[in-house]
Amino acid sequence: MSAPDDVDDAVHGLDRLPEDAENAARAMDEIVADSDDDGDDTDDDVPDQPDDDYESDGDDQEWALGFCERAPSETLQRQFFPSKVGGRPAWLDPVDVPTAAQLKCLYTREPLDFLLQVYASVDDEPTAFHRAVFLFVSPHGGDLHRPGAVRAFRSQLPRVNPFYPDEPREPGDPLQELTDAQQAAYELRHDRWSDESLRGAIARRPRMFPERELAVEPEEFLEDEEVTAGIAGAENAARLAEAMTPAEEGSDEWKEQVKRARESLPEGLRGVGDDVSEAEVRSLERAQDKNQVQLSRFHLRLRRTDPTQVLRYCFDEGAKPLWPSVSDAPEHNERTVPPCPRCGSPRRFEFQVLPTLVNHLDVDSELNSAVDFGSIAVYTCAKSCAPPASDGTRGVAADGKSEAYAEECVLVHPPLNA
Repeated sequence: MSAPDDVDDAVHGLDRLPEDAENAARAMDEIVADSDDDGDDTDDDVPDQPDDDYESDGDDQEWALGFCERAPSETLQRQFFPSKVGGRPAWLDPVDVPTAAQLKCLYTREPLDFLLQVYASVDDEPTAFHRAVFLFVSPHGGDLHRPGAVRAFRSQLPRVNPFYPDEPREPGDPLQELTDAQQAAYELRHDRWSDESLRGAIARRPRMFPERELAVEPEEFLEDEEVTAGIAGAENAARLAEAMTPAEEGSDEWKEQVKRARESLPEGLRGVGDDVSEAEVRSLERAQDKNQVQLSRFHLRLRRTDPTQVLRYCFDEGAKPLWPSVSDAPEHNERTVPPCPRCGSPRRFEFQVLPTLVNHLDVDSELNSAVDFGSIAVYTCAKSCAPPASDGTRGVAADGKSEAYAEECVLVHPPLNA
């Protein structure tokens, strides 16, 4: 695969991360300096850390990495089943597309913007011979970690279907046009990205990010002694964080620890109460150090493979996202990732979007609309259950939602600089 475009700019978000091994080592040194293992140290006053999704080394699974690359727009049309970022959606089912009610931000109630789509067929599911997951984001880019500000929809088709020939199309081949009945059914959906909508008033057109192909390659680890040393340093720092104890109460060092602990509190809790016990200082310091170590792991994992990656994909059972922190990692439970409402199967992690993607979106970071996030993880039905069969001419469902696009679950880590 050729090198991604805009390589020099392809590390958005990572410029705010620790400098690899150097910072991992510094974290370790600071923890050692603050450690005084007197045998009385226990873990009783340390808050439980999430043990599910805040970290995934992924060494037991085969991962694929996505990279943004320039490609001719005609190769990103729906008949070529693209994975891509930006532009307008290349709908897999081109008729029963998601409706306005589905493509609405549940936090701001405004229409969502199309971010990307991932084409990922499932070999052992005949109804998912063609399969794609579409991701949409709120126009308020800094609020993507709010519930419902990022939404994902899965669509799939069997090999024999009303919209595509059995055999793959070649570049230059004409698009299989919709029948009159299919076109009439499509128009009932009022697609925001239809040709007619995009010719309408500028103020009502959806925001579209620059269109790029998502080129996918297997993850391969780079042989780099500096990176390997950095990973070892981060892991040593994590182990030493467990042994950290606060300085003697009343000392200058203790006062500095109290100050740092208070600064690490959420803004709404700062200034609440004047007394901070040693146990509270120790607990907050440990959380801070674990976040720094986790951030180093996140950075080092990307450096160990390719820092220009924008997406990590693994639909294997047991795969988990790699979050850039411990304390801000979204909770993963049956409330945040419930079973598939269509078939009752559990949902499974499928892919995560990395903050490096922002460099390819051509957004002004000073604007409220600027897309910003720590990471986005998408969970989909483990069985990839099929939608109701259709010839592509059915009307809008009674609930006003598309039956061809099943909504899936999204967890979003807040921006790294929040």
